[in-house]
Amino acid sequence: MSCLGALLASACVAGTVSNPSASKDPSADLVISDVAVVSPERAAPLEHAHVRIRAGRIEEVSDRPLEGGQQINGTGRYLIPGLIDTHVHLAIPPGFPAAMSAEDAAANPDLVAEALAQDPKSYLHFGFTTVLDLVGSGDRIARWNASELRPDAYFCGAAVIANHQVRPIRFPAFSYPESRLAFEAALATTTPETREGVVGRIKDDGAVCVKTMYDSFARIVPSVEELRALVVAAHARDLPVFIHANRREGQAVAVAAGVDVMAHAMWRNQDEPPELDDEARAILAGVVRNGMGYQPTSQVIVGEFDTRDERYLRRPALADVYPAKLIAWFASAQYKNPVRERLSYPEAEARLQGTIRRGAEVTRFLAERDARLVFGSDTPSAELHTNPPGLNGRLEMNNWIAAGVSEAKLFRALTIDNARVMGLEREIGTIEPGKKANLLLLGANPLESVNAYDAIETIFLHGRPIARETLSARHAADIRQ
Repeated sequence: MSCLGALLASACVAGTVSNPSASKDPSADLVISDVAVVSPERAAPLEHAHVRIRAGRIEEVSDRPLEGGQQINGTGRYLIPGLIDTHVHLAIPPGFPAAMSAEDAAANPDLVAEALAQDPKSYLHFGFTTVLDLVGSGDRIARWNASELRPDAYFCGAAVIANHQVRPIRFPAFSYPESRLAFEAALATTTPETREGVVGRIKDDGAVCVKTMYDSFARIVPSVEELRALVVAAHARDLPVFIHANRREGQAVAVAAGVDVMAHAMWRNQDEPPELDDEARAILAGVVRNGMGYQPTSQVIVGEFDTRDERYLRRPALADVYPAKLIAWFASAQYKNPVRERLSYPEAEARLQGTIRRGAEVTRFLAERDARLVFGSDTPSAELHTNPPGLNGRLEMNNWIAAGVSEAKLFRALTIDNARVMGLEREIGTIEPGKKANLLLLGANPLESVNAYDAIETIFLHGRPIARETLSARHAADIRQ
C-alpha cells in the first residue's frame, strides 16, 4: 500500500411509506407496532413492542399499544439500531470515485456526478446510518451531511509524527490523487507545531477523534514516547486516537503507547508466514489486556484479491451499489486499475490468500479472548472498485462470522460499541427514549444469523421511514427511465 494509502486506508412492510420523498416532516408522530425490539442493552429481544418516534427521536418504547399519527405494522419483524461503520473514506465533490484518476473524472463528469450521488444511498441500503470518515475535515463532512439522503457522518482529523515533528493533514476533498498532495505537502513543511496545538485545531474543526499512523514503508515511525505524547494531548481534548499500523512493529508501539483503536489487522511483512508466532500473539494479547479497540478490516485484502477476478463486475449485489454506467466503465478498456496492475506478478494470488488467512487468524485470536472488536470496513481502501460503499461493510460482517466472532458480538460492534468509540453512546447505538431514530426494520433476527442483515426492509433515518429498494442504484435507473 502506498504512503498515502497507509494513512487513508488505513421489500417494504405493510403501512411503511414506500418512497424516499414521503414523511419528510421530522416532527411527524410515528408508531412502529407489534415489533420485536433487538437492542444491545437488552439481554433478550422485547417481543410485541411498540415504539413511538417524534421529532426524529425515539420518544417511547412500550410493551403496550401506542396511538400515533402514522402506524407501521411490525408484526413478525425485528427493529434494531442503525448500523455504524467507523472506518470509511467519503468521496465528496470535488472528489471522485476512488478507482478513477483525475483524468478519468474530467473526461466523465456526468458519470462522476451519478456515482457520487449514489454513494450515500448505498451505505443506507446496507443499513449503515452512521459512518466515521477517518481522515476528514469539518467543511467536507458538512457538505456530506447537507444532503437529504445519507448516513450521518463524523470524522477524525489526521496528524502524523514524522522526523520527530507532528504534522496536521487537512483533507478538504477526498480522492486519492488530491489527498496525496495534501499528505505530501504536510510532510514537506518545516514549521514546528506542538501536539497540543495540532490536536486543538483538530478538535476545533469538529472532529470526534484523531487519526495517526505508523508505517515503516512511508518512513513514519514514531517512538513509543512520541506517540504516547500525542495520545495524552488528544485525551486532554476528549478525542480518542485511531492508528494505521498494519504490521507487528507498528502494533507493538501502538499498544505500548496506549492508542485507543488499531485501524487494521496485523498484516504480514515480506517473508512472514501467515500463521501467528509467539511475538505476534504477545502483541495481540496486549491489545486484549489494554482494552484497545481493534478493526480487523479483512475485506481490504479481499478487495485487493478481487481486482484480479474478471467476473467480479457480474456479481448481482453490485447493481445495488454502483450505477450501471459506472459498472460498464469499470469493465471497459478505459479503466486502468493501479492496484490490479501492482498485483499482476505471479506470486500475488498466493501472497494475498496467505494474508487473508492471517487476518482471519488475528480476528479469531481476539474473538476467543473477548477483545474489544470495533467494526470498520475501510471503504475504499485504495484506488480500486472492489470496496463498494455499503456492500464492503456487509462482506466484512461475513468475514467476522467466518473467523469465529459470534452474531451477538458482531451486533454490538455494529451498534453500541461503535457509538462508544465515537463518544456518541447517548445519541445512537441502542433503541432507547431520547436517542436518534436511526433504525432498521428487518425480516429476521441478527442475533441468530448474519444473513438477517440481508433482510432489511425499511431504514428509518431521523425517524423518516425509507423503503430499502428505493435506495438501490437499480431504483435510480428505473426513475430515470
